[in-house]
Amino acid sequence: MTEKIAYEKHPVSPERKAELRAQGFKIIDAQFKPAQAQEQATEVEGEQSAAKRGRKPAQAQE
Repeated sequence: MTEKIAYEKHPVSPERKAELRAQGFKIIDAQFKPAQAQEQATEVEGEQSAAKRGRKPAQAQE
């Protein structure tokens, strides 16, 4: 089983830490993020930043 890992810049706020742990993530400082994980995180960060601003994530157009 692969473990879900969230690479976050430290210090992580208690609210963000609780949110990530509730989703099943293990939190690791962003400075230890391997190159492969950076490519995958770019997609996830885009969705999360839209959520932080109160916007809906972009929907695929047909």
